[in-house]
Amino acid sequence: MNSKPKLLYLIGQFPAINHGYLLAEVRHLRRLGFNLEVMSVSPPDRPVSALTEPEREEAARTYCIKSLSAIHISLMNAAEFFRDPLRYLKGFFFALRLAGPSPKAISYHLAYLAESVVVGRRMRQLRISHVHASFSATVALIAAKIFPITWSFGVYGFGELHDPTVSHLRERIDSARFVRSISKFGRGQLMLSCDRSHWPRLLYSPLGIEVADFVPHTATATECEAVRLLCVGRLSEEKGQALLLEAIAGLTAQKLRLQLHVVGDGPDRRWLETYADQLGISSNIAFEGWIDVAKLMALYARTDIFVLSSLAEGIPMVLIEAMALEKPCVAPRISGIPELIDHGLNGLLFSAADVDELSQQIRTLSQSFELRRKLGKEARQKVLHEYDMTRNTERFAAILERQLS
Repeated sequence: MNSKPKLLYLIGQFPAINHGYLLAEVRHLRRLGFNLEVMSVSPPDRPVSALTEPEREEAARTYCIKSLSAIHISLMNAAEFFRDPLRYLKGFFFALRLAGPSPKAISYHLAYLAESVVVGRRMRQLRISHVHASFSATVALIAAKIFPITWSFGVYGFGELHDPTVSHLRERIDSARFVRSISKFGRGQLMLSCDRSHWPRLLYSPLGIEVADFVPHTATATECEAVRLLCVGRLSEEKGQALLLEAIAGLTAQKLRLQLHVVGDGPDRRWLETYADQLGISSNIAFEGWIDVAKLMALYARTDIFVLSSLAEGIPMVLIEAMALEKPCVAPRISGIPELIDHGLNGLLFSAADVDELSQQIRTLSQSFELRRKLGKEARQKVLHEYDMTRNTERFAAILERQLS
């Protein structure tokens, strides 16, 4: 008989290209014997034909809330109201209290309420009493007000931590059985958002990657070739790509031959393309948009230096992946990044928003193949020792068993 806890994973969007670690974690937990059901608020971020085989398998067995019609969801909510009016109204007024006076926020939170009822009814049907939420904590929080369930959630970085009032961190922590932080820095920030009596609920449990899937390939730019840089991430203000463009402009003005590939998309893309043109470096920058894994791995193979210029982060998975590929990395000294990069040992750090220091670190690496090789090899060792998916999922599995026993 399986003694592992039975639980529901509630994820904001699953599968999704930028949450591949959740896909791997789900599959690892199942291999460890967990009876794990997955619900996703939104459908996959790509058509089924564009998914990998593991993603297609998981998409097929994932219950997606937004695949239901509005009428179906409305009928489910009506049925739950008549089943237990007091509990439903408790959830309704709680959702309104979270929303505050803003009409836009009220509409969002009424949608969360409707989705929470779908979650609770699904859990009752499957006889599951605990839900762990990733990028969907408000839905799980409201569900726990209506249904006799327990819940927990993961905190991954900037999105949950940058404005604790908007993300209702205090209410979430007060209600949750435990909170998972993937960085020690994040756990510290969570401590500031709750009463000291709740600190034992805040648990550090890092993510990981399938290190064997990341085979190193050392790029070897010659003196007559441009040094190739790669930056991967959403193109948005907090990622600080404008600062990276300024650094490239300054370095190329000093006759350094650099070629930067920017992978990702987002609200700042058009502005960044215009800014690169204004800086006179359009020929040095390639905006790739979102690309599939095969194309990204091909880009990595030709990359000499991986760079992040973010103003806010958690522990970026793209940084872990680049380090596993033995790419020397330049990243800001913020949030959980110093937990990953030991400056001068397995990468180089700079003070956030300091374009001069960012430029200096890029210059240092661009001028020394030997330093790039040394830092890259040490970077992979760091990932092997501390961010292996199998080991870290086993660690999280032990937390789940202990908390849900």
